[in-house]
Amino acid sequence: MQNAPNMIPLHALVVEDSEDDTLLLVRELTRGGYDVNYHRVDTYDTMSTVLTQRAWDIVFADFTMPHFSAFEALKLLRESGQDLPFIIVSGTIGEDRAVAAMKAGAHDYILKQNLKRLLPATERELREARIREERRQAEKKILRLAFFDSLTQLPNRAQFLEQVQQALAAALEERRQLALLLMDIDQFREVNDTLGHTFGDALLVQISARLRSVLFEADVIARLGGDEFGILLPRIRAPEDIQVVLQKLAEALVAPFMIEGLPIAVEASIGVALAPQHALDADGLLQRADVAMYLAKQTGSVHAIYDPEQDPHSPQRLALLGELRHAIDRGELILHYQPKIDLRTGKPIGAEALVRWRHPTRGLVPPLEFITPAERTGLIKPLTQWVLAEALRECISWRRNGHAMHVAVNLSARSLHDPQLPEQIGEQLRQAGGEACILGIEITESAIIVDPARALDTLTRLNTMGIMFSIDDFGTGYSSLGFIRKLPAREIKIDKSFVLGMLDNREDEVIARIVIDLGRNLGIKVVAEGIENSAAAKNLEALGCDYAQGYFFSRPLPPEEFRAWLGNNSPGARK
Repeated sequence: MQNAPNMIPLHALVVEDSEDDTLLLVRELTRGGYDVNYHRVDTYDTMSTVLTQRAWDIVFADFTMPHFSAFEALKLLRESGQDLPFIIVSGTIGEDRAVAAMKAGAHDYILKQNLKRLLPATERELREARIREERRQAEKKILRLAFFDSLTQLPNRAQFLEQVQQALAAALEERRQLALLLMDIDQFREVNDTLGHTFGDALLVQISARLRSVLFEADVIARLGGDEFGILLPRIRAPEDIQVVLQKLAEALVAPFMIEGLPIAVEASIGVALAPQHALDADGLLQRADVAMYLAKQTGSVHAIYDPEQDPHSPQRLALLGELRHAIDRGELILHYQPKIDLRTGKPIGAEALVRWRHPTRGLVPPLEFITPAERTGLIKPLTQWVLAEALRECISWRRNGHAMHVAVNLSARSLHDPQLPEQIGEQLRQAGGEACILGIEITESAIIVDPARALDTLTRLNTMGIMFSIDDFGTGYSSLGFIRKLPAREIKIDKSFVLGMLDNREDEVIARIVIDLGRNLGIKVVAEGIENSAAAKNLEALGCDYAQGYFFSRPLPPEEFRAWLGNNSPGARK
C-alpha cells in the first residue's frame, strides 16, 4: 500500500525478538500518520552494526529478550554518543524495573497491551529530541561565536590568549621556549577605503589561508581583530627556528592576492616576543609583541624581536601596566569631571571626563604615567571602553537629576584609528540607555594628523551617529586649515598654553583671537582651556569665545563632589 504524501517519515530502530510484535508496533505508528522505515535487531552485535549504518530518529526496545535487554541497548546507545528517544515497549515490566530503566536513560515505557499510548509518547519524545538538538546547535554556534572569528574561521583573541596560556604552562613545566608573533597588515585601511569592506574581508580570508598553509600543525594562528593576526609557535628549539618561520610568513605574502580579478600587494609588520625571556603570561607576551611590532613599523623593518633596551617603558612602568590590567576590576580607576562653562551665562553646559588611578600602594598615579604607555601597548582599548561606560553612566545620572549636560571623553590616536570604534561607542550608548547627543569625543590635533584619511572616516561615522566631536589642544598640532575644514568638528579647544599667558603676552592673545575668529567663520564653537582668573574669562568673553574650562570655575572633581558642585552652579540653583 502506498502511503499518503503527507505522512511523516520516521526511521525507527526496533530492538525486539518478535517479528509479530514489531509489525503491531509499526502498524500503530502508520495509523498515526508515520511513514515508518524500520530495522529490527535482537542482539548486541546486530544493534551495534545497524546503529551506525544510518541516522535514526527513535529507538523502541522490548525490555527482556533471550539474548539482549533494554538495559544493554541503552548502554550501547549511550556509548555511541547518539541522543535518540528511547521508548521501552514491553509485555510486562514491574514498577521498580521501570524506574530503573528511566534512570538508565529511557524516555518512556509502554505496555504492549496498551499501544494506544504509543503515538502520544512518540510525538512527545520526537519533539523533545528536536528541542534538544536545536539547543545543542545553538550552543555550538554560541561557542563558535565566542571563540572563533566568523570571517576567517580562525580562533579569536579570547581563544588565542587561552591557547597561549595553556602552551605557556606546558613550556614552563618542560623548561622550553615558545614564541608569540603579532602581525599587522600595512596600509590595509586603504584597501577598505578604496575598494570597500567586502573586498577587504575577502583579502583577509585569503591572507589567513596563506599564513595557515606555511605553519606547522601544532602552531596556532588567530585573528585578533581588524587586520591583526596572532601566531603562537609552541615549540622553539633555537632562535633560528623563529627566523625560519618569519621568512616563510614573509614569502607567503610576496605573491599578489587576486580579489575579483584585481592583484593586491600586501606587506606586513611582525613583532616577536619569547617566553620565558620576555613574559610569563599570555597578556604580557602579547603586550611585548605589540611593542616589537610598532618598533618594526617605526623602523621600516618587516619584523622586530622584543628588546627591553628599545622598550620606551621603564621596568617600573611595565609593572604598572601589568597592574593596570586589573585596576578596572578592582575598582581602582575613577573619573574626575571638569565643567565646561558657557561664558555668556556663566552656567555649565557639559563636563570633560578625566581618568585617575587610585593605586593601593602608590597613591594617585598621574595620568601621563599610565595613559601614554597604555596607548603604546594596546591597553588603551579596554581603558577607553571603561571610561566611556563610566562617563555615560554618570552623565545619564546628571540628566535624570535635571542637569541638561553632555560629557566629553578623550580618545587617543590608537583608539581613533580603530575601525571598530564607532560600533563600540554605539554599543556603549545602547547599554547605557543614552542618546548620542549626550556624548562628546575630544581628539588632539596631533592624533588626527597621524593618519588624516582614517581619522576623517572615523569622525565622519561618529558625526553621522550624532556624537559631538571636538579638536583638543588646537594650535599645537600643525595641521592645515584646509584639512580642519573637512572635519565634522563642532568645537575647537584653544590649548591652555595660549590661554595662560594671553594677558601678559600679546602673541598668545593674537593666537586666541585668530582661533575664535576661525571658529566663528566655520560655524564651530570655541572652548578656552586653562582659565585661572576672572580677567582671563572676561577677556575671552569679549573676544567672542563661547565656552571655557579652568580652575577659575572648578578643578576636576570626583563624582560625588561634582554632583554637589552642579547642584550649586546649574541653571536654577539658588545663589
